[in-house]
Amino acid sequence: MRSVPFMPPRSAWLLGWLLLGGAALAAASDADPAAGLRRALEEAEAHLEQGETEIAESRYRSALREGWLLLGALAAVEGDLARAAAAFERAAGSAADDRRPQLARARVELEAGRAGEAARLLRRLAARDPSDVEVRQTLARALAAAGSLDEAVQELEEVRALAPEQLETLFTLATAYLRQGRPEAAAPLLDRLAAERAIPETHVLIGRTYRDHGHHDRARTALETALEMDPGVRRAHYYLGTVELLSEGRGRIEEAIGHFQAELEIAADDPMTNLYLGIGLVESRRHEEALAPLERAARFAQTQRDAFQFLGRACLALGRPEEAIAHLRRALELAQAEPMAAPGSVFVDLGESQLSSIHYQLALALRRSGQPQEAATHFALAEEYSARLAESSRETLSRYLEDAPREEAPQSLGPPLEFPAVADLAPAARKELERRVARDVARCYLNLGVFKSRSGRFAGAARLFAAGAELVPEFPRIQYSLGVALFNSGRFEEATAPLRRAYHESPADSDLRRMLALAHLNSEQYETAAELLRDDDERRTNPSLEYAYGLALVRSGRAAEAETVFAGLLAERSDWPELNVVMGQAFAQQGDYEAAVRALRRALELRPEVAEAHATLGDIFMRQGKLPEAERELRAELAAHPGDERSRYTLAMVLDLGRQPQEAKSLLREHLRARPRSADGRYLLGKILLAEGAAEEALEQLTAAAELAPEDPNVRYQLGQALQKLGRPEEAEEEFEAFRRLKAAAREEPSR
Repeated sequence: MRSVPFMPPRSAWLLGWLLLGGAALAAASDADPAAGLRRALEEAEAHLEQGETEIAESRYRSALREGWLLLGALAAVEGDLARAAAAFERAAGSAADDRRPQLARARVELEAGRAGEAARLLRRLAARDPSDVEVRQTLARALAAAGSLDEAVQELEEVRALAPEQLETLFTLATAYLRQGRPEAAAPLLDRLAAERAIPETHVLIGRTYRDHGHHDRARTALETALEMDPGVRRAHYYLGTVELLSEGRGRIEEAIGHFQAELEIAADDPMTNLYLGIGLVESRRHEEALAPLERAARFAQTQRDAFQFLGRACLALGRPEEAIAHLRRALELAQAEPMAAPGSVFVDLGESQLSSIHYQLALALRRSGQPQEAATHFALAEEYSARLAESSRETLSRYLEDAPREEAPQSLGPPLEFPAVADLAPAARKELERRVARDVARCYLNLGVFKSRSGRFAGAARLFAAGAELVPEFPRIQYSLGVALFNSGRFEEATAPLRRAYHESPADSDLRRMLALAHLNSEQYETAAELLRDDDERRTNPSLEYAYGLALVRSGRAAEAETVFAGLLAERSDWPELNVVMGQAFAQQGDYEAAVRALRRALELRPEVAEAHATLGDIFMRQGKLPEAERELRAELAAHPGDERSRYTLAMVLDLGRQPQEAKSLLREHLRARPRSADGRYLLGKILLAEGAAEEALEQLTAAAELAPEDPNVRYQLGQALQKLGRPEEAEEEFEAFRRLKAAAREEPSR
């Protein structure tokens, strides 16, 4: 029978780590996992009280590192390796000393099967300090997992020369020799390990290791030695049972059953042992005895799929087809939900072979219960997954083991955690620890952000506040601080969400409401800004707020309401250039171009470079058909304000109307470099290109415009024209149809 290594359950490598990890790490498991975080926070706040802000900032960064390390450890214990890796990466970027976070992240990458990435991280750490034994041990494991076994062995031999007393290196090197097929080189190292750590658990670990690499006689000797030292040692009987099955197959199944029964006398609820015992009893046709251990195994996630399958077989053999059907349907449901074997499963991966077997056994049960039509369906599915199975064939444990692909898991003596104590906590305690740590980390981000804000570095402060808000959105003052930092960075649209959340938390804070209103105003969300400013009592005594309110009204299409606001302001501040500009825009919005021009000319008299005055005049003249005057005003606006993209686009429109397409195109290309998502800019450039006969280039621009503004009928019409010129009539007709539909909807809109 071909030897196939078992996938060792997680408890096996944790056993190895606890056995060999040394007194320092063992002692750490009894410590408070948050002690390092709490100590760093206490130091930071002590220095802050003494006014030593630079030292306080350094300690807060150390606290960040400790906090993210803990959050990564908690995620890893829960099996969320992606979240753990992200947390360890955050930890590495939080403080200057990143050795522990990078090592922890590398262990997670290794655990997740990304050995190449783990090796990359570890090589960098090893290059910094070639004498770092722990890093180089982990690097050797990563190299072995990545298939570079010879390089891994060389690394371990060098590490052993650096620290000959390190038992973990001894064990890892022995394992590497076994993977190379050199048991004679591994044996002396494992013998020394047994002598140095002369406890029965050491022999269990050695026996399991020999078994995993197919050396069953050596495994049996080591495991029997463990039992001689302590008949009640955990896992020795379990591994002996698996050795009997792997080395001798069915001929030794009774001995295997005896070992599994002995293991259950030590640990009655062990899921793997119950599963193996149940399967062995089914193979020995002791179906009634098999039910109890299989039912126990079915209570555990990692064994329930296989337990339900063999429960179905046992019930079928006992003449209880209805029960068999229920069990086999559940096994099929689990197998289809996750075809790959679960971690720690008795099988490495059965895939289609197992599905075929379940369908076949279910078909037999259905036929025996008088359901021939459904039985036929499952017989057909069994054939679909593998060759037709004869009714007399039985899926023995040996066959499962022979069919399983050879897939060895890399030996891993160190857990992917820097805090072993985390793994020992109850789930509720881990949740509470995670909540407390997250709040401590958010507090660090808040205080670090405040340091940056005080020195005027608002962009950096915003990044820190955002990190804290992402972790604990409800942390006191975090949303407010984030909103203010974004506002002061000129990122008004981003500032609105945190400011609004902060305002909901403190609705009586009028200063906060005003800042939120101005953020909406500056991000062109005029209706919301007007709503927030409408009932502000301070508007009456604060001209800037009154002006902002009037501006919001004008820009949201409520020019008539704005006139009243501006009339009062003009009575007091007729020499305010910006006020005259907005007043002119309000007049223009109502079609009173004469009054608009007067107000805008007044604004320019007061301050020739005032923003938007020339631009608004240009827009008015364009609407009146006075293209030379419009061109002159828009060029003046761009001369005073070169970054005004709206004026650049409007000037391109004027030039296109005045039959100056070349300069119009140049302006539009410049406009699109600054505003690539400008639907108007892409539409106008596409229209000009199409008129010049450049249909392919026009199509590119018009397609982009249609994606940005799918409800604009003019865009769809020009796009149809481009497609038609390119000989694509069916697509062109689709666009023309969209144009007609959108135009019809626009005509109906006023009556709705």
